[in-house]
Amino acid sequence: MARAALQRLAVVLGALALWQLAVVVFKMPAYLLPLPFVVAQKFALLAGSAELSRHIAATLTEVLAGSAIGAAAGLLCGWLFARIPLLGRLLSPLILLLQTAPKIAIAPLLLLWLGLGLGPKVVLIAIVAFFPVMAGTVAGLSGVDKSYRDLARLLKLSAWTRFRRIELPFAAPPVFAGLKIASTQAMTASVVGELMGATYGLGYLLSLGQENNDAGVVIAAILMLCVMGWALHEAVRLTERRLLGWHESQIIQEAAG
Repeated sequence: MARAALQRLAVVLGALALWQLAVVVFKMPAYLLPLPFVVAQKFALLAGSAELSRHIAATLTEVLAGSAIGAAAGLLCGWLFARIPLLGRLLSPLILLLQTAPKIAIAPLLLLWLGLGLGPKVVLIAIVAFFPVMAGTVAGLSGVDKSYRDLARLLKLSAWTRFRRIELPFAAPPVFAGLKIASTQAMTASVVGELMGATYGLGYLLSLGQENNDAGVVIAAILMLCVMGWALHEAVRLTERRLLGWHESQIIQEAAG
């Protein structure tokens, strides 16, 4: 664990060193690519004001609320589609059409319907988070070995016992894989929604930095979004490790790490 943390730290420090070297060697102007310490100064300046905490809180609230709604809907629909295959076949084309539509095109429509508040961003994030969780749930529940299903029928297990003892353990790894994908895509969706129209949020801060030609603010906002996305992904990963420590995939990861 400590070794992995040191490796990640080394990668981050190496990236900062390459950034510094690129600016110096290619003599990049500060308005295009400022030095790392200049971005750090911008971050410190932003952190010194109460506005930054409000931007972070707005984006985090959107991401957590939208991800929770999208994940819950994905779990429910995945369970229904696995239980009733006909329903899945009927609704799959509509779901695929919604997912393939560019999110930057959906955002203005949501803004027209729901205004500039929290609603359109949460809905957009929920749409993005829904599909990977739904797909993981369907894959997990549909992948239960036939011998286990036969055993459940032989033992006359109730629907709840069958779900809890057999189906859920099979479905959990694909569901967590979907949750990890959703956690990273949710950050992108939040930025898209805030760029389309918002008064607070890191996406709004990005837009503000662009309007003021302030590359330092833009890069600082991007880095904060990256850190938040990484933190959410790690939270899901650690939850998966805690709940599925018995699973073969986690045992292999532990051995490799």
